[in-house]
Amino acid sequence: QVDTRIMEKTRINWGLRAENFEQNMYTKTDNNDTVQVESTKLDLLPSANLIYSLNDAQNLRFSYSRTLNRPEFRELAPFAFYDFQTRFVVTGNPNLVRSTIDNYDARYEWYPGKGQVFSVSGFYKSFINPIEQATREDVVTEYTFVNVPKAIDYGLEFEGRLLLSTLVGKPENEVLNKITLFANYAAIRSAVTLNSATGGDSARPLQGQSPYLINAGVQYQNDESGTSFSAAFNQVGDRIFIVGSLQEPSIWEKGRAVLDLSFSKDVNEKLSIKVTARDLLAP
Repeated sequence: QVDTRIMEKTRINWGLRAENFEQNMYTKTDNNDTVQVESTKLDLLPSANLIYSLNDAQNLRFSYSRTLNRPEFRELAPFAFYDFQTRFVVTGNPNLVRSTIDNYDARYEWYPGKGQVFSVSGFYKSFINPIEQATREDVVTEYTFVNVPKAIDYGLEFEGRLLLSTLVGKPENEVLNKITLFANYAAIRSAVTLNSATGGDSARPLQGQSPYLINAGVQYQNDESGTSFSAAFNQVGDRIFIVGSLQEPSIWEKGRAVLDLSFSKDVNEKLSIKVTARDLLAP
């Protein structure tokens, strides 16, 4: 990895990571047939990150990286188990291969000070052989894991983290300086390149990908008294949970909202008390 500065305002961090990964699995089917997976892959993973400083508080960033998604043993093993939540039987697929992802990002960021940030980002991801949960063509109410040929993922993200004192124009107020507001919103679109083995949908989103994501919250931090409080809200959109086939439609997971609260207090240097309430909306 190399960190290079070009003139005064431009910095480039670039490099190449080499990963030699070996994955072996030896198992038996119900018919006592031997299943053997011996996969060795040498992957060269380049990355580059260009940062241009508009001034002391604002940057433009452009980045590229290649990443991987490798199948887990549960996804590979031809072992069936019953999922009581979906009422589907789940089996592995020993023919899975690892997926590669090319990531492109552009970002504008502004730092008003005191740990605050505002940013706007655009991103594009290109997947080769992404792994998805999909119903089996030959068995009803059973799903497995499959590689689809290609997929893309792209969108915009807005992020903000500000002190309440900055937001209301009172930077000297001690109480407001201890309250941080944060939020981010991502609008995401995805598309899968299908073949004859991936079901009857002519076009659909990537399995597990929501069309939008919202995170927001407020945090109070008083280091003098050792007291902190936070409220965090999360909302995701509808997404495909199991990809369907010609026999069965896709199963969708409804989007839902989650609200968590947390309070902590330092009693002394060695003891603190923390109370957390999770998923208060529980839809």
